[in-house]
Amino acid sequence: MVRKRIPLVTRPDQAYSFSLSQQNRTDPAQTRDRDEPAGAAEARAPAQPSASIASEDQASRDDSKASIQVDVRVNALKRQEQGLVACGIAPRQVIRAALRKAVKKWGLSATYAIPSSDRRASQASWTVRTSVAVPAAIFDRLLADQDPLGVDSRWSLVRGQLEPLVWAEIDTLLASLSDDSDDVR
Repeated sequence: MVRKRIPLVTRPDQAYSFSLSQQNRTDPAQTRDRDEPAGAAEARAPAQPSASIASEDQASRDDSKASIQVDVRVNALKRQEQGLVACGIAPRQVIRAALRKAVKKWGLSATYAIPSSDRRASQASWTVRTSVAVPAAIFDRLLADQDPLGVDSRWSLVRGQLEPLVWAEIDTLLASLSDDSDDVR
């Protein structure tokens, strides 16, 4: 049975948070008002901007930092299979380590890169899955240019940029593991 996927919440819903009960919250300004005369509390309190101006400023800051989660599924190349089997470490762990290193170096570009037609490894159990946060503004430009109808998956739009980096990292890890095994002998 397939479970329904729950959508990921990327930013708080202001309307929902304001509708929550305010009973358990204590405002330091309110407690100060009870302890001090009204004139002293007004003299200390700085001028507060209106709520609409503050919420607009917060929304503009949130938009610049907003990110979108992309589900990533990566496998090694067919040419890397023998090296992965011979390295002495579970191939899935090598691929996962390569993916982590590649994601740290990677930055999403607004230009679409066609996924490589290189043959992937036939071992489906080696497929590594994770999710990656990408800037929403850049992803939206990529989406508007490549998939204006919104029918492709997020991964299909990003795949051509990330997979080659992962494969290069796998090659680097396999080379370092083979150098380490040569040094031991």
